[in-house]
Amino acid sequence: MISPKIEGFLWEQEETFLTPADKLAVIIDSHNIDHAKLLLSHMTFSRVPVVTVDNCFVGTIGLNEINQYQMDNELSDQELNQDISLICKRDVATLKGDYELADVLRKLIDEPFLPVLGEKDEFQGIITRKSILKAVNSLFHNFDIVEKKK
Repeated sequence: MISPKIEGFLWEQEETFLTPADKLAVIIDSHNIDHAKLLLSHMTFSRVPVVTVDNCFVGTIGLNEINQYQMDNELSDQELNQDISLICKRDVATLKGDYELADVLRKLIDEPFLPVLGEKDEFQGIITRKSILKAVNSLFHNFDIVEKKK
């Protein structure tokens, strides 16, 4: 359990946690694998969300999965004209809009970012490990600790 005072301080930083969906690079699930490979090879992100045209979350994809799929199936770049939804990672940790801070911290141990979803799995954005670390850094530098007198 997180100390209520520390948790309160971190919640004050909440507006910096969530990167809204409209500010993110995403790949539509019906885009071709070759299109996703081209986009990912020109981006600095290791993974990006995959969503439907209606903005429902499908999973995530990274250049490593695309390259592995291509090698495993001995496909040329020209043969990657299949939907990205065939190979995207679907079993990723996610959060609902009413997430708990402890849940975020626990899940971010193993993930670079957590997709935040609405009630009907509509993609709302992501919380990155980096954004949480910035809030923790602010905690270390700005949180006033009141020592108990004996």
